[in-house]
Amino acid sequence: MDVRRLALLRELARRSTVTEVARAMSVTPTAVSQQLKLLEGEAGLPLLRRVGRRVELTAAGRELVEASTDIEASLARLQGRWDEYRGALRGSVRLAVFPTAAQLLLPGLVRRLQGSPDVSLDVIETDLHGDRYPELVDDVDLVVGHHATELAAPAVGRTAPRAISRPPRTWHGLAVTELHVEPLDVAVPPGHHLSARTAVRLEDVQDETWVSVPEGWPFDDALQRWFAAAGREPAVAHRFTDLRLQEAFVAAGLGIALLPRYAADDRDGRRLRLLATADLALGRRVAVLARPDHAERAVTRLVRDTLRAEAAALTAPAEAAPHRRPAAPRGRATSGP
Repeated sequence: MDVRRLALLRELARRSTVTEVARAMSVTPTAVSQQLKLLEGEAGLPLLRRVGRRVELTAAGRELVEASTDIEASLARLQGRWDEYRGALRGSVRLAVFPTAAQLLLPGLVRRLQGSPDVSLDVIETDLHGDRYPELVDDVDLVVGHHATELAAPAVGRTAPRAISRPPRTWHGLAVTELHVEPLDVAVPPGHHLSARTAVRLEDVQDETWVSVPEGWPFDDALQRWFAAAGREPAVAHRFTDLRLQEAFVAAGLGIALLPRYAADDRDGRRLRLLATADLALGRRVAVLARPDHAERAVTRLVRDTLRAEAAALTAPAEAAPHRRPAAPRGRATSGP
C-alpha cells in the first residue's frame, strides 16, 4: 500500500470530508478521491462508504488508519533525523498559544530563535478549555495549552509545584511536553491590609470582594472549590475573561483575585501583591501538544525544546521572585488572526 495514499486516508479520518482533506494537502478533491480508490484496490477491501453526500470510513478503513499511524510517525522521525544530520534546520513552524503563555514565553522564544535565522514562527493566539486544545493539532505544528490540576501540596515558599491530576483524555495519543506547573495565588493591591503577608488561608480572605473569570472557567471552579471546603461561597462582584482586566480591577482596589503565579503581572509588587495560598493545592499544567508526526519534524523539535528552555529559565527562579518579565521580541514571528 502506498504510504502517500495512507496519509490521505488518515487525513480523511481526521477531517471528515474529501474537500477538507484536499485543502489540507493542497490537491484537488478529485485527486483525493482517485487516490483513495486506488488505495482500496491495494488494500483489497472497501475502505469508504457513501452516506448521503458524504463518505465515511468502514470498519476496515478505521482499522487501516489505526494500524498506519506508527508509519506516519516513523517517516516523520526519519525525515527529522536526516534534516538534523544535514544541518537543514529551516522552515516555518505554526504555533498556537493562549494569551498569557504568549506574554510570558513568546518574547524569549523569538529572542532565542534569532540564532536560527532560517526558522520562522507563524503564531496563532487562541484560548480554549483544556480538553479542546487537541482540536488544533491537525492544523498547526505545536499547541501551547493548559488545564486545571491538583497540586501535591500548596505551593508556598520555594518548593516547586507538582501536578498530580492526569491530563484530559483528549490529550492522550499526542506528544505532550510539559513546560511548567503554575500555582494560583491571591492578588491584592499594595495598600491592602493583607499585602504585607507572603501567604494566606481561606479564613483570611473569605469576607473579601472578588474579581474572577466567568462561571464554569477553571480558575473560578478553583475559587468555588476553595470556599466550598468551608461551606461558603465567594462574593464575586466582577467577571472578565481577560487576565489584564482582572489585574486592573485589583490594582484599582475593586476586589481581589485568584491568578496564575507566573502569568500575573505584579511588577515586583508595585502594582499587585501575589500571596501564596497555604491551604489551596490547585493550579494549572502548561504543556506543548503536537500530533506525533508533527512532533518529529526537526524544526518543530527545535522550537519545542526552545520553548521548554525558556519556560525553565523563567519559572525556576520564580519561587523567590515570581516574575522576571521578558524583553520585547525582535524576531521573525508573525501572528495570525
